[in-house]
Amino acid sequence: MDTSMPNQPKFLPRIEHNSSGAAANSYVATSSGNPFETDEEDEIFSRHKMVLRLPSNCTGDLMHLAVSRNWLVCLLGTPERTTLLRFFLPRAIPPGEAVLEKYLSGSGYKITRMFLDPTGHHIIIALVPKSATAGVSPDFLYIHCLESPQAQQLKVRRIEKFKDHEITAVAFNPYHGNESSTGPILLGTSRGLIFETELNPAADGHVQRKQLYDLGLGRPKYPITGLKLLRVPNSSRYIIVVTSPECIYTFQETLKAEERSLQAIFAGYVSGVQEPHCEERKTDLTFSQLRFFAPPNSKYPKQWAWLCGEGIRVGELSIEANSAATLIGSTLINLDFEKTMHLSYGERRLNIPKAFVLTEYHAVLLYADHVRAICLLNQEQVYQEAFDEARVGKPLSIERDELTGSIYVYTVKTVFNLRVTREERNVWRIFLDKGQYELATAHAAGDPEHLQLVLCQRADAAFADGSYQVAADYYAETNKTFEEVCLKFMVLPDKRPIINYVKKRLSRVTTKPMETDELDEDKMNIIKALVIWLIDLYLIQINMPDKDEEWRSSWQTEYDEFMMEAHVLSCTRQNRETVRQLIAEHADPRNMAQFAIAIGDYDEVVAQQLKAECYAEALQTLINQRNPELFYKYAPELITRLPKPTVDALMAQGSRLEREQTQRYLEFAIYKLNTTNDAIHNFLLHLYAEHEPKLLMKYLEIQGRDESLVHYDIYYAHKVCTDLDVKEARVFLECMLRKWISAVDLALTFDMKLAKETASRPSDSKIRRKLWLRIAYHDIKGTNDVKKALNLLKECDLLRIEDLLPFFADFEKIDNFKEAICDALRDYNQRIQELQREMAETTEQTDRVTAELQQLRQHSLTVDSQDTCEICEMMLLVKPFFMFICGHKFHSDCLEKHVVPLLTKEQCRRLGTLKQQLEAEVQTQAQPQPGALSKQQAMELQRKRAALKTEIEDILAADCLFCGLLISTIDQPFVDDWEQVNVEWE
Repeated sequence: MDTSMPNQPKFLPRIEHNSSGAAANSYVATSSGNPFETDEEDEIFSRHKMVLRLPSNCTGDLMHLAVSRNWLVCLLGTPERTTLLRFFLPRAIPPGEAVLEKYLSGSGYKITRMFLDPTGHHIIIALVPKSATAGVSPDFLYIHCLESPQAQQLKVRRIEKFKDHEITAVAFNPYHGNESSTGPILLGTSRGLIFETELNPAADGHVQRKQLYDLGLGRPKYPITGLKLLRVPNSSRYIIVVTSPECIYTFQETLKAEERSLQAIFAGYVSGVQEPHCEERKTDLTFSQLRFFAPPNSKYPKQWAWLCGEGIRVGELSIEANSAATLIGSTLINLDFEKTMHLSYGERRLNIPKAFVLTEYHAVLLYADHVRAICLLNQEQVYQEAFDEARVGKPLSIERDELTGSIYVYTVKTVFNLRVTREERNVWRIFLDKGQYELATAHAAGDPEHLQLVLCQRADAAFADGSYQVAADYYAETNKTFEEVCLKFMVLPDKRPIINYVKKRLSRVTTKPMETDELDEDKMNIIKALVIWLIDLYLIQINMPDKDEEWRSSWQTEYDEFMMEAHVLSCTRQNRETVRQLIAEHADPRNMAQFAIAIGDYDEVVAQQLKAECYAEALQTLINQRNPELFYKYAPELITRLPKPTVDALMAQGSRLEREQTQRYLEFAIYKLNTTNDAIHNFLLHLYAEHEPKLLMKYLEIQGRDESLVHYDIYYAHKVCTDLDVKEARVFLECMLRKWISAVDLALTFDMKLAKETASRPSDSKIRRKLWLRIAYHDIKGTNDVKKALNLLKECDLLRIEDLLPFFADFEKIDNFKEAICDALRDYNQRIQELQREMAETTEQTDRVTAELQQLRQHSLTVDSQDTCEICEMMLLVKPFFMFICGHKFHSDCLEKHVVPLLTKEQCRRLGTLKQQLEAEVQTQAQPQPGALSKQQAMELQRKRAALKTEIEDILAADCLFCGLLISTIDQPFVDDWEQVNVEWE
């Protein structure tokens, strides 16, 4: 036998084998001697017999089989003995073995189902009485499996906590389960009960049982046929899917991160707050089966399928953490069960599947005498193979390893490996036939030949539907001949599709590598032809008659972008005469000028601009090129059209001598003629900055530092000096703009003396101190030069020695600062004494004010009934009045009449506003209310009115009219407008 590394199935990881050991101790093998050997075949599915090398003491028929994570567990039975065997498929190691007879025959039990967890280490075997007279209740066995270098260990024990409950479904927990414990799992029974438990070898006799939900509602026979626990990726949302023969239920809930128990998922459903989502399907079947498909090594399924009375319902699972729906996109695969209703038992047995498994694109069904596969996408049968029952035995079931994707079909005598070979190979064709082009393109992307077929059909369909633009995009990706496609589009009145198609083909040619010089020459000819044709198509659209400006502008913009592409620009430069002739045939001077600019032919550019009477553009082109010969050629014509701009341009082209003469004239205009025109000043400033920086500083000093008196634009001057890097002038201008910090920072880069002068200019001492600290940091930091620090203290009286100490290293000796520190301490002592003296004076003044306030508290004024208003001399008490501490008394209206003319405009405006607000509040309160005001609302209105009155009184009675206001306004004239008075007197 060839012992080299075989080819492995698509879903299985490659496993290295020891060839010497495999040949000697082969316990699991296919018909060719290796379980992973496969040949590339035409069929998607192929059946291969596996040979289970059983221990010599094990005989009997296969009863049950389960597989997970490459662990295959099977039950062999004879009338005298029932044996559990556990094989590890990738390696030929002796199987684990456990004899179960003592749990069965002696107790009157038989095995109905076997369940294997995802790790392959926990097995649950459901037991039921052999007959009604056996005198026992349903039960189950729990088997924990361990491996050691020497052998496997299978520990079997009966779980008596679940007596009277026949286990029909198990939902293992892939999120908390491991090799040593199942974690919290769910058990479904024949009466529709759902239990929670946790199994591990350390929990002998301490298994907990929690009933979570009752789907059967007391019915004696309502078996749970499927049970699955899921958790939505990247969330804590758990989903439980349960099936009975005629219903499929979903439960969902979000659990806390630390919560292990699954009871909370059912809490809302038990209390009646929620109802489980249920879909019912009428059926005559006594069973159903729930299957899921997940990509290998994934814990969350991609698809679900339910074999029920209708057929097989297939759909996807929600991956949204907050989605109300769980099982979505249900599609029915009709198995024609209704046609079998009137058949005999034997005929129905052959026409109703016993079990099925789900792959990514197929459902594989096992019947009593054959196995077949149906495509999920089009429900067509793609595979069928019969069983010779006499030779291989009666088929029992079909299983799929969720980790590896391997499928196993077993009979009472034989185990088959149903290999899946590139089941996605024809998916693209199915989607294509159904007109689902996006999916067809995605699945054909790996095969260029298939992809071409998809793109061609997709393009033809778009063209037939009138989606010409879409069709052009897809035709450009196909290998259809250029002429064939172009003939399709040339007859259309809309040229957009043909233009886009040719552009895409051009892009394909320019990006496609060529290997030989001959091919390069052919490639350049193709590029030339495509570019010239596209230019012609664009110019036709741009110069189309009877089209508005928006049409032309849109096409012109696209044409300009096309002409600026690198490969197009290169091609047009190499074929400039052909392109120029083509543009000339379209009589398009603008694009002729644009083309001349693109290829650098500015003589042609100016000629075309003059031809189109674009004189300003022509002059600008000459200015940009600075070509004297072009100026000589076209200046005579331009000077008749644009005399002044042309002369200015000629002057700007001048030499150093011309520049000096221009500068001399500007200086004459400024210094002799005293012109204040800012354009003149800005021009001279620019010349100085570019050619005479020293004269620039002299000019700036003459203009002065008062921003309001200079005749140049300060911001323009700052930009010019920044662009030309005239640093000293920049410092000067930034001082004028009050940018003190940036001015000092700039000066520090080239002139310390200028920096110190700049730091001394601000009038604000706080700003000066901040600037001098920046100078000190720049001058001292990193040098530890004590002498510099002491000199800075002498230059700026705002700095103190403690301001400079942080700039020195920690190890600097304090002796170097002894004299400066002593001076600082003496200065601080003097300042402290002054502060103490000021505090004593403040305390004395405070005591005096306190005494005066005490006297004022005891002061009182008496109003007599005979007192009169100081203004109108009427009785005081007849109207509201004001009394001042000086003794003067005024009616409030009399006082207002005399005070208002003495108030400022702002006070008068505020007084009028307050009086309007007070009047509005009074009117509001006086109006009848639909309901009585509450006590709190009435108090709030009262407080608001009181506040308004207080503010009005503060304005009118802020001071006594006689003792304050009239005295403070004694210097104001009695008459403001004497002319008006003279007119009135006359």
